[in-house]
Amino acid sequence: MFLAVHATVGALVGGAVGNPASAFAMNFFGHFLLDMIPHGDDHLYNEFKKGNSRKRAISYTGTDILVTIVVVSFIIATGSHDSLPGVIAGILGGLLPDIFVGLCEILKPRPSWLGRKLLGFEAFHMWNHHLLLARFRKDEKDIPLRYGLFLQVVVLTFLMRVIF
Repeated sequence: MFLAVHATVGALVGGAVGNPASAFAMNFFGHFLLDMIPHGDDHLYNEFKKGNSRKRAISYTGTDILVTIVVVSFIIATGSHDSLPGVIAGILGGLLPDIFVGLCEILKPRPSWLGRKLLGFEAFHMWNHHLLLARFRKDEKDIPLRYGLFLQVVVLTFLMRVIF
């Protein structure tokens, strides 16, 4: 899923829950539920891991980060939040799993205690991405990127309308 979708869901849940610790935990675990929805970027990740199409994957990720910064800034600046700490904690909880995976890609951890934990988390994260694909698509191939992008733009637009 787009980071912006995770952040927006985090803000929505965080604002509804109010309690920062609960908002963080719910969105951290909710991140994995959202990632189960096929979203079309699996091949980008696989190509990046193989060393191919790095520029495309980096530009996709960079654009996602910029959109997320704009969306989060907009949510915080214009939202009428009863619990801004809950909103912020929800956003952070929703983004943290992808931050861990990004750290794993950047740091290329060695087999230390922390490295094994990061690699294990990355493996779980990717397994989670394929959970529904393996169940409903026998070839386990992700949906085409254009469909995934369309789906996520629709979801993000809907979520922004719910917030505002």
